[in-house]
Amino acid sequence: MLKNFLSLIFKSVWHRPMRGWLTILGIIIGVMLVVIIFALSSGIQNAVARLLQQFGSDLVIILPGKETNPFLGLAGGQKFKEDNLLDLKNIRGVRLVVPMNIAILNTEFKGEKKSVMFHSQPWREYRVVAEESKALKLIEGTWPEKEDAREVILGNRAAFKLFRATPMVGDELIIKGRRFRIAGIFSEVGMQDEDNQIWMSMKDFQALTAQRGMASSAAVKLEPDANAELIARQIKFKLSEQEVVRDFSVLTPAKANQLIGNILSVIEISLLLIAMISLIVGAVGIMNTMYTSVLERTKQIGIMKAIGASDDAILSLFLIESGLIGFTGGILGIFFGLIVAWAAGIAAANFGIRGLFSLASLDFFGLLSVLIITFVTGIVAGILPARQASRMEPADALRYE
Repeated sequence: MLKNFLSLIFKSVWHRPMRGWLTILGIIIGVMLVVIIFALSSGIQNAVARLLQQFGSDLVIILPGKETNPFLGLAGGQKFKEDNLLDLKNIRGVRLVVPMNIAILNTEFKGEKKSVMFHSQPWREYRVVAEESKALKLIEGTWPEKEDAREVILGNRAAFKLFRATPMVGDELIIKGRRFRIAGIFSEVGMQDEDNQIWMSMKDFQALTAQRGMASSAAVKLEPDANAELIARQIKFKLSEQEVVRDFSVLTPAKANQLIGNILSVIEISLLLIAMISLIVGAVGIMNTMYTSVLERTKQIGIMKAIGASDDAILSLFLIESGLIGFTGGILGIFFGLIVAWAAGIAAANFGIRGLFSLASLDFFGLLSVLIITFVTGIVAGILPARQASRMEPADALRYE
């Protein structure tokens, strides 16, 4: 019986391939989005974990802008007075305060010119923060010791991927028309922003940009066993007395984790809503296709009933057909979703974000669940058209033109 059903279903689909594939496409799009979320979720979590390394357990980060979106203030170019930040060293439990600046500067190496993101900070303090709190190590060269020595340290990708010729320790870069010596090269962090940067001293940066006495952000390193939340509140109170930056964020590791988690949750929920809408649209498409199929095969239904086919057999025929449409859309959606996730992983790796997609981290039970859901969605969408077909009177169906 099942063999005959499948034969009839494939003949029906074969005679109207365009309509069938357009119906399946709605299911494919919804399933693709769900699969991409499943396939990349663990990689995104790993990338976020690496991002949170810059918020070491003993670091408090100060940024301009509201806590709901602190990076917007940073992008807007707001700056603190450096003296206001350095005054935070007087807070009990604070070990170091590291004012920082970022800017894109024109850089030249052996005749090749690039626009590069620069990170500036006092060398001595930042070395402590980098090595103890951020696991940022040198693989070549040494840390600069003088603030006005015109020396820089290259991020890993800035050293090995940015220029056609590979810069070496001791080579010179021309930055805004001035020569700087390469003192060292950092190990790969796995984050695009960090690996593509070049670091220079705050003093050299201010001389290049004429932005003296200002800083766009700061890292506050705490004493061992210090209460990060208490110190963060004290920092907020002290910075509220300055009038240069009215809206600012003081991010503890817990706060940063919560902020990034909220952003990821919003993204995941948005994508899941889009996926659900696509599946609903796909289900409506299946229902429309099955109603049309019932009308086109009315005479065939009449013949089947005339030769003894029961109402249950007709109902099963159309339910199986609608379920197979959903199942086919599910399989193809999973296939294309994995391809898109794999391509996204490769693209992310080219930008320095590694491990975004891994077959080993796939939730195969989740993928199986998606497949079952699409099959059930197809059956549910086909119930009303199948019932209409099963209730036809043979005589009426045979007279239908």
